[in-house]
Amino acid sequence: MNNLKEITIILVYFLISIVAVEACYSQESLPYLKKNGSATQLMVNDNPFLMVAGELHNSSASSVAYMNEIWPKLNSLNLNTVLASVSWDQFEPKEGRFDYEMIDYLIANARENNLKLVIIWFASWKNGQSSYIPTWVKKDTKRFPRVKNKEGQLTETLSVFSQESMRADARAFAAMMKRIKQVDKDQTVIMMQPENEVGIFQNIDYNKLVLDKYNKQNVPEALLTYLKKNEKNLKNEVRSVWENAGSKTSGTWKQVFGDNPQSKEFFMAWHYASYMNYVAEEGRKVLDLPMFVNAWIVQKPEDLPGVYPNGGPVSRVMDIYKAAAPSIDVICPDIYLSNYKEIYAMYDREDNPLLVPESSLDPARAFYAFAEHDAICFSPFGIEDAVGDLLYSQSYEVLNELMPLITKYQGTGKMRGVHLTKEEQDANIKLGGLDVALKIQNPDEPAFGLVIQTDEMELLFVGMNYKATISQAKRKEIVYVDQVIEGKFIDGKWIDGRWLNGDETYHNELVRIFGREVKLDADFEFQETILEVSGGDQFVYSPGNVNSIFVPGVYKVKLYKRVL
Repeated sequence: MNNLKEITIILVYFLISIVAVEACYSQESLPYLKKNGSATQLMVNDNPFLMVAGELHNSSASSVAYMNEIWPKLNSLNLNTVLASVSWDQFEPKEGRFDYEMIDYLIANARENNLKLVIIWFASWKNGQSSYIPTWVKKDTKRFPRVKNKEGQLTETLSVFSQESMRADARAFAAMMKRIKQVDKDQTVIMMQPENEVGIFQNIDYNKLVLDKYNKQNVPEALLTYLKKNEKNLKNEVRSVWENAGSKTSGTWKQVFGDNPQSKEFFMAWHYASYMNYVAEEGRKVLDLPMFVNAWIVQKPEDLPGVYPNGGPVSRVMDIYKAAAPSIDVICPDIYLSNYKEIYAMYDREDNPLLVPESSLDPARAFYAFAEHDAICFSPFGIEDAVGDLLYSQSYEVLNELMPLITKYQGTGKMRGVHLTKEEQDANIKLGGLDVALKIQNPDEPAFGLVIQTDEMELLFVGMNYKATISQAKRKEIVYVDQVIEGKFIDGKWIDGRWLNGDETYHNELVRIFGREVKLDADFEFQETILEVSGGDQFVYSPGNVNSIFVPGVYKVKLYKRVL
């Protein structure tokens, strides 16, 4: 009887421990996306969180020894989140046998360095290729078929039409999610990216099975239902092709969309989206973290599918992805082009918050993303290369300083982004009843930031190298600048610095956003900062030409109005 009693007690404690572990990972405690006004925000520990982030180079996170040298560099850049890859070939070197070394290491060291972590799953595809698949997958082309090109040759790229490849990928991804659930007790991992820049560099997979599907298979009912339901809000690239083919609500891909490059792209996009949705869905069954996918974006408007990876989640086919992949929360652009403002607008929509997982290294883009488009993440690629870039690290420090304020005003219409250049020296924005005219101060230097209307007669200007004049449309009243206070936020509390007047504000005729001056020590290891300030020009901070630099500052501006 005593033995039976002891066994019963042990079983009870065992069951309690299981329930406790599961409770740690209840939906309420996991990161999730939440609508706030017109913005969608990432919630971490039930608080809105901006990923002031950076993505490591592709191979950095494959080695413990290599990464041991990287963590101090990341700390110096004032990141709060790092995007790191885990590859299928390293995670599952033999089928069914998983190597947890790197995922365990990344979670432990991100936590130790007070960083959140986003895992990028390099698996079936990376940049449209299949170089990260395990050797046992590479060798077995019968079980894991490849894309066939127009000349009839098999490539080394996995075909998206292989159910066996999809299931094998998803099993490994789910195993990784299970491991994260086991070892991540502090919500270090906050989002996941299954695959990377998918698609093929040809107009279709020329395997006979695929061609038969394109020519004979009906468009899935789920896509047709989506098109009908969202007809008025469809991307023009989808709506125009559908309308030109007669807006049919049944038929094959060629019948519904016509026999053209776009029809083939929609067909390929549906299957890539369905594949990645399955992988994400299997992972979320284990651990329901938010998921996003990224796109090798269209480089030129005239480019046809296949010039960029055909079937990937470019803005042109966002509606196809939304219909096919409900387990994918966000479709994201990787942006290295100069017209980033236009690209932001393409990906920022009611059902798709802006998330930038890869970008060139430019702090202006970060401020503009968070303030103008209510972004949840900005992450330059190869972030470890930015070490010594004082402008960038100090810009990130200011974004972290302002995070409570930025998240508070996202989705309210009371915050705007600022980025002026030699070619675009002026901008006009409206905040409430106020008209704010912005102008660059020195066209040869970076000028960027954000503006928040914190009260009817109070504005917060953030940034550097621009000035602002403020007015309102009411004819019987005039608005004047009352006080301009330079300062900062510490733990969310405003701390006054200088009260600016006289020469600094032209006797309060306008607001001059100089920025904070940072003096450079003689032994400071300075890295050149190269920013594009106009179409072809670059601005360079270099060790030989400065003893100090300006970085974004914060200015509280109080206004008053009087009757004319």
